[in-house]
Amino acid sequence: MRWWLTRGPFTPLFRRFLFSNIRFTSKVTIISYIGTYYAIGAAWILTVANYFAVGWFNGYLDKYYIDSWKVWFTIVIVFNGLGNIALAVMRYRTGDRTLLGSLFENFKWTFMLAIFLGGLSLHVSQALLSHMFEIDMTWGATSKEAEFSNFFIEVPKVIRRFKFSLAFSTIFIVGMVVLAVAPFVPYDWQITDFVAILPMATVAASHLLLPIALNPALMTFSW
Repeated sequence: MRWWLTRGPFTPLFRRFLFSNIRFTSKVTIISYIGTYYAIGAAWILTVANYFAVGWFNGYLDKYYIDSWKVWFTIVIVFNGLGNIALAVMRYRTGDRTLLGSLFENFKWTFMLAIFLGGLSLHVSQALLSHMFEIDMTWGATSKEAEFSNFFIEVPKVIRRFKFSLAFSTIFIVGMVVLAVAPFVPYDWQITDFVAILPMATVAASHLLLPIALNPALMTFSW
């Protein structure tokens, strides 16, 4: 960001890409793909804002705001539902496997994939901000070497590496419970609407489960 005022926000490589002779539709596709990372990085911030906006001002936003519940429901239907069915039909038509076998294979991993994509937001936003502010960072998940580990070795690693996402999840899970059922919270401050709670609960639970459910060393329960 320190070069934006003098050199602009776009790098020479990106400007060369914009003015190249690549087809316009391909440029739109590539830029859209790059934009998905910024959308993932902003998801936790926008979901938190949606939780309070819909929870406290539901009914006042209908004219100009589409809440996260409608977007979330559409994504579940299109990607988790129709996407898996379409992929199963394609595998069946190519003779790769039977239709029922393809459907079972696709839907078997839906829950894990939902945890993975739902728990990425905080980590992607960290990477985007590190890039903008020139902070050196690496992701250990890219390591290809197998290391011995077990439940007792892995738990301290998970707490140390994911302390911010675990704290974020814990704070919001406790906060949602307090705002929903605590008797000392004034009525006007309570958030009990399902359409406000579910998207926030999904993001918080995914960030909490990501380092646990998708960690092979932690889930083997070996010692």
